[in-house]
Amino acid sequence: MVGMKKTVIIHAGFHRCASTATQDLIRQQRAAIETTGTTIMLREDLAGWLSGRQLRLLYRYRPEGLTSRLRLWLVKRMLRKTRANRVLISEELLLGLMPGVRERGFYPNFGNFLSAMHALSDEFDIQLRFIVRRPDRFLESAYAFRVPRGLLGDFQSYLGTIGPDAGRWLPLLRQVEQCGLGRQTRFGVLEDLLGRDAGPAIMDFIGMADAATDTARLPRGNRRPHSSEIQALVGEGTQTGFSESQRAGFLASLEQDNDVFLCHPCVDATSDIWRD
Repeated sequence: MVGMKKTVIIHAGFHRCASTATQDLIRQQRAAIETTGTTIMLREDLAGWLSGRQLRLLYRYRPEGLTSRLRLWLVKRMLRKTRANRVLISEELLLGLMPGVRERGFYPNFGNFLSAMHALSDEFDIQLRFIVRRPDRFLESAYAFRVPRGLLGDFQSYLGTIGPDAGRWLPLLRQVEQCGLGRQTRFGVLEDLLGRDAGPAIMDFIGMADAATDTARLPRGNRRPHSSEIQALVGEGTQTGFSESQRAGFLASLEQDNDVFLCHPCVDATSDIWRD
């Protein structure tokens, strides 16, 4: 139909929330998805310096910056050139690196990414999809992932490099609202998705229910190292996660935030999904 915007569905993480498994599921279902007239863009499809690479750098977006405006123009050109009326993009690095790697803060560039998505929505129907998990599990998983990749120090030191917002999803949701993207954004909850038939559930969440086949089974994704492997790397006696008392205190400190987050209309989960 003349005048209709091209739909661009962007699954942008979060890290350690089945992103790799979701991308492998998309690869598994690629033929079925493409028969619906959908163009798929995964990491291997976003390698071009003047196209996909610029999309992966939009977490640095500044509306007033000349480089940012050029980058946005290149991304728009890439999306215009796709012949399909629907585009599915999945890449967690669209948000930058996972927390605690180079910059202090819990996804400090999330607002930049959202500003870029808002700028794209003047021409495209941008649909954002994020998957989160219970904050303590997220942080422990992120730490375990980073240790074999050179992270030094114990778990509490790692939390210190992130700061007081570590594991707080609600402020990120508030940024979505402030950018005027609430109607276009869904937050899935990993524990809820895995509690169902995960393959079809994730296909539905990313807007591909019409392409799900009987073979839609969620692959394993990135394996989390065993606690003994982590312990061997950081040294015997080094803390590699929350103690039970620390976990209880941490979750209690986030209880109100989590309740508000899980009850928000943008979030697809029951309000008690993170309660043991």
